Amino acid sequence: MSDTKPRNLLILLWDELQRDTLGLYGGPVPTPACDALGERGVVFDRYYCANPLCVPTRPSMAGGRWPHAHGSITFGKGYDTMHAGEELLFDRLLDAGYHIGYEGIWHINRAPQDDRCDEFAYFKSTGFAREQYLEMLIEQGGKDGDQSGPAKFVSDDGVIEASLSVPVPARWTRPIEEHMDMQRALNIADFIRNAPADKPFAAWCSSGIPHPPLLVPDEFMDLFDPADMVPPPGFGEDRSAMPEAVAEAPGYQCIADWGWDRWAPAIAAYWGFVAFGDACHKVVLDALEASGRADDTLVIMTCDHGEMLGSHNMYQKGCMYRDTIRLPFVISGPGLEPGRRSQLASQTDMAPTVLELLDLPPLDKAQGESLVPIIMNENAPGPQYTFSEFNGQIEGGFKERCCISERYKYAYYHEDPIDQLFDLHEDPDELNNLATDPAYADVRRQMRTALADWMQATDDYIEPHWPD
Repeated sequence: MSDTKPRNLLILLWDELQRDTLGLYGGPVPTPACDALGERGVVFDRYYCANPLCVPTRPSMAGGRWPHAHGSITFGKGYDTMHAGEELLFDRLLDAGYHIGYEGIWHINRAPQDDRCDEFAYFKSTGFAREQYLEMLIEQGGKDGDQSGPAKFVSDDGVIEASLSVPVPARWTRPIEEHMDMQRALNIADFIRNAPADKPFAAWCSSGIPHPPLLVPDEFMDLFDPADMVPPPGFGEDRSAMPEAVAEAPGYQCIADWGWDRWAPAIAAYWGFVAFGDACHKVVLDALEASGRADDTLVIMTCDHGEMLGSHNMYQKGCMYRDTIRLPFVISGPGLEPGRRSQLASQTDMAPTVLELLDLPPLDKAQGESLVPIIMNENAPGPQYTFSEFNGQIEGGFKERCCISERYKYAYYHEDPIDQLFDLHEDPDELNNLATDPAYADVRRQMRTALADWMQATDDYIEPHWPD
């Protein structure tokens, strides 16, 4: 292992990516840029999100704390803002004199006195390509309204009737450089090329891909034939024995009337969109190489949360199934030998890991742990458990907590008579709920104990009341 230390930081961030679409995780999508990064970096195979929703999980990624601890727990005024005084990775970088550039999806709402975005050398918070998408959709025979489906969201104060994006694809037929996500990549590439040589830089390319709307350039839309798609795990399964938060999830309601005739082209388009996202990342990685600074730059590729994409009859996120909470995480840089890691890891570990590798002071209240010992030694022990949480989608609502061990996953649904236990070795698709199987009573008890201990240790605002 080299003694060279990274000086700069580049983070490539997807939005709503189903991990197992990527080539480096055995997926069907050609992702040569991410695959190459994985070949020269450390790839984590069991890395989990703090919360399968953007607003809570992005502060956890940047601050190393669980949503119930940092305060930004879901969408909605009074629910989406971090507690005053919460520190983030950006603060340590700014204090160390880093030249910081960020473009793309942000979703980090700090208390006003803590916000330091105006200190970044370049900051552009942009949303999703909804206007471009709608224009293309209408040009191609669709209409406004096709892009969403009805859903009822349970909040802390009752039911909110709204809509949720659905995977109706549209082709991007204009020059690829004009697509919003390629523009983001081109702008961060320019930021890297023009970064001053006399100070370290930190750059984020926070893509909107493959989050809906599915606005896919022609050459990528045609990569996959809908006729070749096959139904994902749990497609068409009975929902009657599921916890209410799963059985009536907005991500199910919005596509409840969809048949395979609609899902097949949606999945094909999503896969093509992922391939386009990889092409956007390549633009940024090529700029890093051209800058001459790749050899002293720490590069991370990950995402905020996953995507169900028809698995278990669901779309989007907000549940504890693997497709929403198990994420890609690749870290590459000087002094890091390539390899794969099977130890459990969490988004709350990212900021502590980055700060240690950059020799910067740790975040005082971080609840995650640095992954550096595991990165440096493939045989280093990992944690016995990791966790994830969900606190509803709009102004509170369903509250879920999840505990994952090397073999099992236990999901607790607050105030629901049904919980879930899966044997990840025997049932990786999470189709067989073992929570009431007497043969697994001891496992269920152990997982509950671990979950309760974590909730207490991290000052969770709910207390578990087990179904039996």
